[in-house]
This record gives sequence, structure tokens and C-alpha cells, in this order.
Amino acid sequence: MANIKRKLEIYEQLFQAYGPGDSACQIGQLASLLHVSERHVQTLIKNMVSAGWIEWQASSGRHKKALLTCRVEPMDACYEVARVLADEGKVEQLLNTLSFGGRDASREFQSFLAYSNQSIRRIAFLPFHRELEALQVHKVRRRTERFLVTQICQRLTAIEQGRVTGDLAYHWQPNEDATVWLFQIRSEVRFHDGTTLKAQDVARCLNALVENTYWRSSYRHINEVIAISDEVIEVRLHLADWHLPRLLARTEASVFQVTSSASSCRLVGSGPFMLDIFSTKMLRLNRNIYYPLNVAILERVELWVYPEWAENKACAQNKLVLEVPELTHAYHSVKRATFLMIQNPLSSNSLNSPHHFTFEDTAECKKLFSQLSAVGDQGTLVDYGDHSQSEDITLCSIIEESDAFSAWLHFLSHYPYEKHNLDSSILRTIEESLVRIRSERDFSKAEARLAELRRWLCEQGVVTELKQEAFTLDASEKIKGVQVNGYGWCELNKIWISDH
Repeated sequence: MANIKRKLEIYEQLFQAYGPGDSACQIGQLASLLHVSERHVQTLIKNMVSAGWIEWQASSGRHKKALLTCRVEPMDACYEVARVLADEGKVEQLLNTLSFGGRDASREFQSFLAYSNQSIRRIAFLPFHRELEALQVHKVRRRTERFLVTQICQRLTAIEQGRVTGDLAYHWQPNEDATVWLFQIRSEVRFHDGTTLKAQDVARCLNALVENTYWRSSYRHINEVIAISDEVIEVRLHLADWHLPRLLARTEASVFQVTSSASSCRLVGSGPFMLDIFSTKMLRLNRNIYYPLNVAILERVELWVYPEWAENKACAQNKLVLEVPELTHAYHSVKRATFLMIQNPLSSNSLNSPHHFTFEDTAECKKLFSQLSAVGDQGTLVDYGDHSQSEDITLCSIIEESDAFSAWLHFLSHYPYEKHNLDSSILRTIEESLVRIRSERDFSKAEARLAELRRWLCEQGVVTELKQEAFTLDASEKIKGVQVNGYGWCELNKIWISDH
């Protein structure tokens, strides 16, 4: 292959789109992906088959799908060529090859040397039971997808053991009534594509969040976010919020780069891991050595989908292993999932008329509907987190994620109680209580007010907290530093593999 660097870039595009293993595709699809003619695709396929990178089994007929098999990793393919060039002492060609796909040749050369002498590869696997949804920051609602976003992207702040700490921001301060906040951004933070992350990127993402149809009910008190300079942003509020830094630590407040990629799954952030592959079969995260905080010890994390595993898997149970299968140790989370029933207490007391349930498409909510519904009741299955179709009774859940306070505050602000035709006095009390919680400067008192609102809603018969469930993470005994978070996983940049 004459231009090896370009051929590697083309192969990496194929690998990112189809992943390892067998995939059915058409010549036209590959031509569209690679932005070349169908005739040229035939030449590229022939070259990559000759190189041993792919297998290609064509089918007769213009619209028939062929079978594409990617046989090697793009970097392994690169290293095969690099070894030959290194043996021949062709340093300039070697560095040029290692720079394929816009990579830093000097950094990749160090990785190549380490790879050549490496006896143990630091790779962890996440066996999973369903196909992942696209990782779009303002659209993800499901627990695992939101967790993955936190590993790829950073936010202004983070919550560690209940305390607010810095992430992108290293300092923040409100004015005297908490209606204006200033956040100072770390300098020299880079997105995974190499571009510098600036305050303007933060402002762009947060302003889009405020305007987002799904999320704006929780962020509507934010008037606007302004980049004062490349390293300072100002958040202006309609109402006081002494706990804004907690809100901005949530997943949907992540900062990401806008790319021109045709794939909606190509999320580019600045977090400890960068997205390498996203396909229906697997997801791969590679370590980001430019991460400004705790650089991961793990080199790579891969999530593999095993649909048959869903039969025996509990919703609250996940796995983190080095091999499949493998002996594991069970770790349990402090954070929980709480399952709720929301209704109008007046209409729900009617025994003569059937009720209409809406329930989330999780195994637990399906089970709750089966247990709570009576003969004649109707049920509508909805996407997780979708409350737009709520009618008589809603069965849903709340995940505490990194912070129980901001998770409950978000949910109680976000839920559309008006769909249950509640009395105006109840709606007014909910709204006034949320304003008082945000305007309470003392965090312990704000927590107490939030707990009081939850109790009041239960006493009124509007919300019933049906059950709570902790998360379990079964991890390889060789993986150390595991602490289960509120997503049911663990922070991947804080674990390591023991050789013993």
C-alpha cells in the first residue's frame, strides 16, 4: 500500500464505524462513509484484504450486503508497519506513520516503544446486556450512558464524598445574593481532538442546556451564561441559587466539542478517557494522557454487549472484569435508586373507574406495574425519564448519581405535576419550596428543607416512595481501588490492575 498513513486512516474509519467482528454492509455505504467512489472502494478493500486487516465476502447482486470482518486493531496494524520501519532505521517514515489520524507522532512513538516491551496490557472490560444509546450529552437519560459521558467529558464542578470540588473550574464565587456566579477555568485544558477548551465552550454548552426542551425546567432560573474571557465565565440567574455548583456537576452539564463528524456517537470531551469506538457491538475508551487531574492507570476500557446476559442480570448489578468469565468480588454502593409512584390523590382513590398507568421501560418498573395494577387498568410503557405521557399514575425512578441532593432537586423541579390535574395550592407549594431550598445558603438547612418537601408530598398522597435499591458492581479480584458510584459503576481513572 503506497500511502500507508492514508490507508491506516481509512481503515480506522471502517473500524470505528463497524467495530471488530463480522458486519453486513454494502459498497455504497462504505463509499458514503469514506467519501470516495464505489469503484475506489473496491480498490481500498482489495488493498486492506492484502494487508491482512480485513476479510471481505462479497454477495452477488447490486443491493446485496457483503460480510466485512475487521481482523486487527488500527493501532496494531500501525505497529506492524512501524516495527518493519524501526528495524530498517527509517525514523522519519516511522514517525509519519505513527501520526496517522492527526496523532502526536512524538507521543505515539513513546507508546509504540512501551507497547513493544509490554508484558501486561492494562485493559478492563464491561460486559453489558443491551445496546447502548447514542452518547449525546443533552439527550442521554439512562444510567450507564450518563456514566460513560462523565468518563469522556468534564463539568465545571464535581461531587466527591458529598463535597463540591473543582473539575474544569478551580475557583467559583457568587455575589452577595447568589444571583451571579463567576467560575474560573483551568488553563491549557484540551479536548480529545487537541483543541484548547475555553470559557466560550463552557458557555456554549450551558446555554444550549438551558434552552433544551427536556432539561430547561431544572435550569430555567439561569438567565444566561457569558464568557468574560477565555478562562472566566459568568452565570446570571433570575432567582438566587446557593447550590448552583452542585447542579452544574450533573451529567447533562458536561462540556463537549462540536464536531463535523457524520456519526452522532462521536462524543469529544476533555475527560480522563476518550471515545475510540462506538458501535452496536462494543464501545471503547482510551486513556487521555492530557487529562488535567488524575490521569488513568488503565490504558483502555471496553464495553461489550451480551444480549443473552439480560436474562439473569438484575438492573442494579454490573460487572468490571479482565476476562470473561472470571472470579469477581462484589462491591456495593452507598447511593441508591428510588422507585416512585406519582398520582393525584383524589382521582386515585376512585375504585369504580380503571386507572391509566405510565411506567418506565425498566425491569423494576414493569414489575411494579404488574404488582400495583388491577383488572381493567391500562398501562403505557415509556422511555426511561420520559414523563410527557403521564396521566393518572406514573411509575418511575430516580438515580442519585454523584449527589443525592442535586438529583432529588432536579427531579422535583423537572417532573410535570400539572399532568395529574393537582390542586393549584399543591403546585404552588412545590414551586415555593423549591425556591426556598435554592435560596437557603446553609447546605444542611437546604437538605432539611428538601427532605421536608419529600415528606410533605408523601403525606399529601402525591408521591409514594415504593422501594430503594443499592447498586452492586462485581469486579475482578485483580482490579483495585473500586468504589461504586451512584451510577452503579466506578470512576475508571481511579482504579488499577494488580499483578498479584
